Amino acid sequence: MIEQQFGNLRYLQFNLFTPYPTLTHGVFTRAGGVSEPPFTGLNTSTPVLNSIRDSVESVIQNRQLVIQAMNMEGSPCVTLWQVHGADVQTFTYDTPWRTDWSKRSYYQPGWTPETIRKGDGLISREREVGLAMSFADCTPLVFYDPVQQAIAIAHGGWRGTARAIGPATIDAMRERFGSQPEQILAGIGPTIGACCYEVSEEVRSLFLGREQFPDAPVALRYRQLVSDSATFSTIEVEGQTSLRLDLQETHRRQLLMAGLTEEHIETSDLCTSCHVDRFFSHRKEQGRTGRFAVFISLKGNHQEQETTN
Repeated sequence: MIEQQFGNLRYLQFNLFTPYPTLTHGVFTRAGGVSEPPFTGLNTSTPVLNSIRDSVESVIQNRQLVIQAMNMEGSPCVTLWQVHGADVQTFTYDTPWRTDWSKRSYYQPGWTPETIRKGDGLISREREVGLAMSFADCTPLVFYDPVQQAIAIAHGGWRGTARAIGPATIDAMRERFGSQPEQILAGIGPTIGACCYEVSEEVRSLFLGREQFPDAPVALRYRQLVSDSATFSTIEVEGQTSLRLDLQETHRRQLLMAGLTEEHIETSDLCTSCHVDRFFSHRKEQGRTGRFAVFISLKGNHQEQETTN
């Protein structure tokens, strides 16, 4: 990955994506921003953390800084209510959606239920609209199909990973846009590494199919893929065996099994827990932390696109 700078902000870009001038993207660090402890830096979310939350004003300012860094001021920006599942939503300009992620009105009451989209995968072919999500240990997955000119972003916590959010996003791109998996480029962003991510035997059982989630069980077509891709290891810590989950490698294997090619997958190999000076980490900071932003957009004229589609 390549590190870029915008004022006091720092963000990373995938090498695979940089040759494409129509694509704008960034995996932001926590550097810069206006949030104060324990959300210090560029926090872009307002979850309740141990009865405290960052101010909406600070979060909005930080989101606006992200938009400015991406040179997308004046354009809409959309996100999802992330629920640790495998549902994928499609953004189009002609459907109701909360399109002001970086504005104060995003937090105003009065939104209808259909504009509050839940899910963990977001795909689009629309131009001049930003897709954004926020992370703190969960895995950012970013996709680009240069043939069909389609983009996507997905949120891969362990529950979403166990439900195959990556392959589900690829399948949605194929079904909606005609994308072929072997033509899709994928970036796997910073996430908590196996070095720091201790999990329970229940987590392993869910991945291996010995148990199923009581709600939203893993889709039948993904169960073997999830089991075969699961990457666990054990280490000895203070005389006890500790079970670890490697999210980056599990996602990489899932994407390969979903049809992507080895050369079209780039991993960041950065552990958020090991680098809390650069990223927010829910596990390392015991919930008292913020969320870093991941952003992707297609440049171009929306009206021109409508006449050519």
